[in-house]
Amino acid sequence: MAARGAQFGQVNGWERPNYFGPLDASDSFDHDARSFRRGAWWRHAVDEASAIRNGVGLIDATAFTKHWVTGAGATAFLDRFTCNRLPRVGRINLTYALSDAGTVRTEYTIVRMAENKYYLISAGAWTAYDQDYLIKAAEDFSAETGQSVMISDVTSQYGVFAIAGPRTRDVLKPLIRDADPATALSNKRFPWLSARNIELDMCPLTAVRVAYTGELGWELHHPIEMQNYLFDRLMAAGEAHGLKLVGARAQNWLRQEKSYRAFGTELGRDATPLESGLDRFVDMGKAFHGKAAMLETGIRSRCVTLLIDGPDDADPWGREALYAGDTRGGRLTSGGYSVAFGKSIGMGYVAPDHAAPGTKLKVRMFDRLWAAEITEDCPHDPKNARIREDG
Repeated sequence: MAARGAQFGQVNGWERPNYFGPLDASDSFDHDARSFRRGAWWRHAVDEASAIRNGVGLIDATAFTKHWVTGAGATAFLDRFTCNRLPRVGRINLTYALSDAGTVRTEYTIVRMAENKYYLISAGAWTAYDQDYLIKAAEDFSAETGQSVMISDVTSQYGVFAIAGPRTRDVLKPLIRDADPATALSNKRFPWLSARNIELDMCPLTAVRVAYTGELGWELHHPIEMQNYLFDRLMAAGEAHGLKLVGARAQNWLRQEKSYRAFGTELGRDATPLESGLDRFVDMGKAFHGKAAMLETGIRSRCVTLLIDGPDDADPWGREALYAGDTRGGRLTSGGYSVAFGKSIGMGYVAPDHAAPGTKLKVRMFDRLWAAEITEDCPHDPKNARIREDG
């Protein structure tokens, strides 16, 4: 990817593109572009975010943490370990493991491949952190119940490409090996929040219909030894459709337009899932670890999304203070630029009495206060029509 202009960052030892700069960039281009203001990198990130909103983009998401959870006790264990209901076979669910204090310990996308076979996907920066908690919890469960649970870390065994945007199907259809390629990716055969084992131009993989960017898309989990081959096939198929490579900064902006919380920023051990606005992912009808502590904690603050009328040459990055009048009433946890709204965007926590949509607040940036307004959750495509688009 370096030959295609990638300017790299890293997460947990994995190199990943932050953005794709000019092919003729000097060795110092990225260093010279670094700033809290909109450096030379910013225009490239805008183009990448726009490509996913309006066309199609490809993101290297290989850094995701990945575990198999199997064994006779796998279902019973995960049902207790996480706060959401488990998906049916062939489907996926977003769920959370809680700490003893009832706060968010880990976020998982759970793919159920068989009755007692689960593929767990979590944040790339926290592989050892997630694995330690998962293994210890499984050992405690097996000691208590006598049911076997096996945990396998397969993070380095699978690569992941996330392809998303309105033209995603146009790129994938010529590659898919199927008796009826025209319908293989339709809503009827491959609905949103489902997973299937498929083949793209002789590359076997597990495709998961989900997109962290909030557009029509799939995560393509493939054997790591097939990564270069699959990348070449995707790029060749995408050329006619304007496929653009997309880095982590644009992805971070896009997920904020959908109010998608990120572990390590909006999500962590200082807030419960209810304070984080994740009520729809908490099944209050079942018992799960941390439930009693979560309820006892109550609501101390709430996670919100804000659109910000900030300076013309800068966007928030996260950690900026939020003010209600002259009183500090919260903080941003993430920030960036919204291509959908043409202004700065951020997510953060505020006192419950300042959390209603339409509330006017101010954000401190460069020692000034800038106007901000709390939006409804998921301000871009709130009904998820674009994610569910058929074709």
